[in-house]
Amino acid sequence: MFELAAIDGASGRVWDLALPLTSVQLERADPTFLQLSGYHRRRLGEKAQHDASTVESELAALSDALAGNTLGGADPEIHAAFLSKVFHRHGVRSCWHHLPVDIAALTAGAHGIPATNIPRLEVCCELWDVQLAEFPSALDRAHAVAGCFAAFDRSSGRESLLTALGRR
Repeated sequence: MFELAAIDGASGRVWDLALPLTSVQLERADPTFLQLSGYHRRRLGEKAQHDASTVESELAALSDALAGNTLGGADPEIHAAFLSKVFHRHGVRSCWHHLPVDIAALTAGAHGIPATNIPRLEVCCELWDVQLAEFPSALDRAHAVAGCFAAFDRSSGRESLLTALGRR
């Protein structure tokens, strides 16, 4: 993986980083995946070079934001494993709450969908009336997940902090 995007649910802070791929990793990458993710079209290799000077500090800031908090998202277990590897490679300590929260599971419960039929993010977005690009970047997905969490909070009678702050 070569993109990392996160949104701090409390502050609204956004992280949008491209991580460098080695030439060997790029050669081994699935060309269809690279095309669908827009790796070349969005010039993520160039973005990774640009982001290289701030990756360490941005990862440290993300780790600080996660400390003691819950990691949430769509497929949060997969993203937690990815994030742990990225943090480890860059010498950043990770210490978020050990149980991640999955917007898909929350969506299923809120919409009466059987637990054996957890929806994908695209379906969650449809159910919560949240926009998601056809070929979303990591940042597009992070914004969609944040929007779904905000919609879930509203449906539960809670106003999310991001909504209260007037953020996305």
